[in-house]
Amino acid sequence: MKKILIIEDNPNVLLNTTRMLQAEGYLVISANNGRDGLKIAQQTIPSLIICDIMMPEIDGYGVIKVLRKNPATNAIPFIFLSAKSDKTDLRQGMELGSDDYLTKPFTRDELLGAINAQLKKQEIINNYYRQELNNLRENISKSLPHQLLFPAIEVMGLSDILVKNYHAMEAHEVPDIGKRIRKAGRDMHEMVKKFLLYAELESTDNNTEWINQIRHSKTTFVDIEIPSCAKKIAENYNRVSDLNVDIKDASMQISDFYLNVIAKEIIDNGFKFSAEGTSVDVTSSIDQEEFCLTVTDRGQGFEPEQIATFGAYVKFEKKLYIQQGTGLGLAIAKRLANLHGGRLEIESIPYEKTVVQVFLPLIKT
Repeated sequence: MKKILIIEDNPNVLLNTTRMLQAEGYLVISANNGRDGLKIAQQTIPSLIICDIMMPEIDGYGVIKVLRKNPATNAIPFIFLSAKSDKTDLRQGMELGSDDYLTKPFTRDELLGAINAQLKKQEIINNYYRQELNNLRENISKSLPHQLLFPAIEVMGLSDILVKNYHAMEAHEVPDIGKRIRKAGRDMHEMVKKFLLYAELESTDNNTEWINQIRHSKTTFVDIEIPSCAKKIAENYNRVSDLNVDIKDASMQISDFYLNVIAKEIIDNGFKFSAEGTSVDVTSSIDQEEFCLTVTDRGQGFEPEQIATFGAYVKFEKKLYIQQGTGLGLAIAKRLANLHGGRLEIESIPYEKTVVQVFLPLIKT
């Protein structure tokens, strides 16, 4: 039985909607304000959420902002209800990640149609996800990492909004959605590139000639390249003010390309898993033999068990498995560090501080 959460401060609307959905066989739970609705959503993880916009305590926009930041609730289909039909409300809801929008008063058919469409789409996504996991177990050539699911959901959701609401949109709104679809497509493209790079690196286990060749490469302008990389990532997250950089120049036995890959992955990890307004520090230190690149964030971090098994994998020739909970990017950074005679270390106090360090050998003079 599908479980639907209704968050609505109007008692008549709440009662009528609840009865309507119960008559259709849904299990309905309800809240009469945004604060209670958030608590219930995080405790019960409903199949779908119907939420009013204008409410006491926390409004609908505040509810969806919090839910979309929580990995346990960020993919739950979300339908906004509003007594207003202003296009700015529709646009704001879409930008925050809503899947549909109903204007009160709405008919029974409109409500059920919106719910059925979202549940059907979610079932398609879930079936796709399960199939991809099965493929991953059976054959690497037919599988993709589970991280691809999230930009895929974004593409599907935004495309659905275009199809259903294009006639009610203003001219400038369509290009905005197109840009978001393009960004999600780029995210998928980047993930495929990471997946292929990891597979390539794992396939070089016994290629001594290639390993010796890359270890004789040399970096240039480290104090320029890494800060530039960090700034681009911070700009991508709209968090330039959160970035603190202090990088010393050095000559290491690694190419500019692979050093940039390492820096990009560990810096991106720091921003991806920390909240806006918290600092991400990118620093370096040098001793007689090693250069150490350090990224410190104040995000969700890692549990000790995750750190202990970080980078666990089955050899590429058999099957590839990236442990759930650890990022593919960090696995790539660790593998590159190892191939160049270095290492990657993680220290983490969950939700307080996470430090990722990459040690790389200096060129001996």
